[in-house]
Amino acid sequence: MISVRLCGFALFLILLTSGCGSSADDQKLPVVKADGTISIPDMDTSGLSLVFIPETESSPNGWTKVGPDGKFEVSTYESGDGAVVGTYKVIASGGEGPMEEDDPRMARIPAEFKNRTKSSWNVEVTADPESNHFDLKI
Repeated sequence: MISVRLCGFALFLILLTSGCGSSADDQKLPVVKADGTISIPDMDTSGLSLVFIPETESSPNGWTKVGPDGKFEVSTYESGDGAVVGTYKVIASGGEGPMEEDDPRMARIPAEFKNRTKSSWNVEVTADPESNHFDLKI
């Protein structure tokens, strides 16, 4: 016969291990849709990676792979979900493939646009998704 004490202890363990703490989704900051285009003279920019580095350290980076015609959608947690409201520096970090920095197009992008402290691509993501369209140009 199972004792009442043993049943109580088992119930305690079940309650202790279930539902305590927060899930990863609870810790995600809200994001707002953001998109844009990148244009570099005489260059096909499709497949290049862009990283959105937040001014505030508590916000996560945004990222994107540039699509056809230089268009992109910013992602933070899932593809195309947007970015956390705030100010960002944007840098080009490479193209497609396992060795992105070896993409020959990277040599044609001025060093300024590949450096997180020197990039002049500054964008501000606002709570209004209609104002979050960015045109990045060299």
